[in-house]
Amino acid sequence: MRRPARRLPALAALAAAALAACAGPAPIVDTQTYANATGLFQRVAVAPFYSSPRLSGQPEGLSAGDVADLVSRFATEALQDRGVDVVAPNDLLIGFEGAGLVVPRGDPRALAELASEKFGATSVLLGEVTRYQERQGRAMGTFHPASVAFTLELYAAPQGARIWSARFDETQVSLSGNVMRARQYPGGGTRWLSAAELARWGIDRAIASIPKGLQ
Repeated sequence: MRRPARRLPALAALAAAALAACAGPAPIVDTQTYANATGLFQRVAVAPFYSSPRLSGQPEGLSAGDVADLVSRFATEALQDRGVDVVAPNDLLIGFEGAGLVVPRGDPRALAELASEKFGATSVLLGEVTRYQERQGRAMGTFHPASVAFTLELYAAPQGARIWSARFDETQVSLSGNVMRARQYPGGGTRWLSAAELARWGIDRAIASIPKGLQ
């Protein structure tokens, strides 16, 4: 008498797939680690962020520079919330200008060397905001949701080697559009976020994605 074919492997595979589906989508941030290093978080200097020449949608009354400053402040606060010793963008700017220097944001190696020499930084965080579109409407109802995109790059100091990068690109979706994704937002998808709220949430997700081995 033939025994029925064993189906345990197939059932196990289905169970694993079901668990993965319940876990929801991955964080809405793409990250990449370029090199292994430790101790980078002893003191992080956050350079003033750039606003991309292609920056679109900034709210009325805010310049592109204002938007970049706002997002760089979110990054500073996200690092501080994790107990990291941070050199804030404005402190970096004042320190360099006081020495008759310009912050060389376009030259990460020179920036890392100067940040290490003048502030004892062990790494430097650079960022660029490429989209910052405010929602049209209110928290309980909107015609167009907030949409934010930015990139982050972490460089070792004083060497200037790129260690890690992240890209966040998100337009808020509704519960009816994608329930699992919407539930990740602050408020669990029950309200429409402002651009500032979406940007702060994205920064938190990006900073949290930095591998523990780099810290």
